[in-house]
Amino acid sequence: MRTPDIEKKELITRLKEEFGEGEPIFTKEIISSWKEYSRPRIFQLLKDMCNDGTITRYDRGVYYFPKTAFWNGPLPLSAVKVAEKKYMKTDGKVFGYYSGLRLLNMIGLTNQVPSKREIVTMNETTRVREVTIGKFYFIVRRSKMKITEENAPLLQVLEIFNKIDAPLERYQKENIFALLGNKTIDKALLFECAEYFPKRALKNLMNSEIGTLLVA
Repeated sequence: MRTPDIEKKELITRLKEEFGEGEPIFTKEIISSWKEYSRPRIFQLLKDMCNDGTITRYDRGVYYFPKTAFWNGPLPLSAVKVAEKKYMKTDGKVFGYYSGLRLLNMIGLTNQVPSKREIVTMNETTRVREVTIGKFYFIVRRSKMKITEENAPLLQVLEIFNKIDAPLERYQKENIFALLGNKTIDKALLFECAEYFPKRALKNLMNSEIGTLLVA
């Protein structure tokens, strides 16, 4: 029979091998990784591990193994990492993307840094709501269509051109090219995505240099 100490060591080893340090680990992932134990037993082990400092509870349902900086001790977990894993991408699967001011800032279309990052995601049931992760605020919006690795950049570009119709600076165009992976755009997929935006989004894109160069 395994002792509690052996159980903890096995759980720590398994989680560190799977997730590493400085990365968010959700409770459902821990339960999935440790199927041979009951939920109550897993929660008891997590409680014990938090108490002895082996693992850190970031927020409800979120844990992590802190990275250590030799000059500053344990490093805190990034709220952005938690948000991106929960609402945008995990295990290589894309199901969300940045929108709003955060997206425009990424491209260089505004210098304004948003106090609340906006995310469009499939991992949300309400139309739009504000969530708090750590000490940071995010606005999450339920996506109107299925988001994939292939269409997420197109959806972002359509969001951009839904907001702007002015000529772009060279570095802004380069940032948009980079967002698209510097690849030509699949016209059929683009038109499918455009159905979920006002007509001006596709019109502005097609009339831009981006549309001229990248639409196949």
